[in-house]
Amino acid sequence: MKGIASILLAIVVGIVLLWLAIQLLVGVIKLVGVLIAIVIAVAVYFFAEKAIGKGR
Repeated sequence: MKGIASILLAIVVGIVLLWLAIQLLVGVIKLVGVLIAIVIAVAVYFFAEKAIGKGR
């Protein structure tokens, strides 16, 4: 009986850790996507600023 309880506990802990790892990975992917969007927006701003500045 003790062996079965240990196996069940190990399975539950493994499932919880796997779920947490997946949630963390999704959060990291979202964060990286936001950072890339910010970098692109800043690059476009400076490019447009340079283009407008040359036109004056």
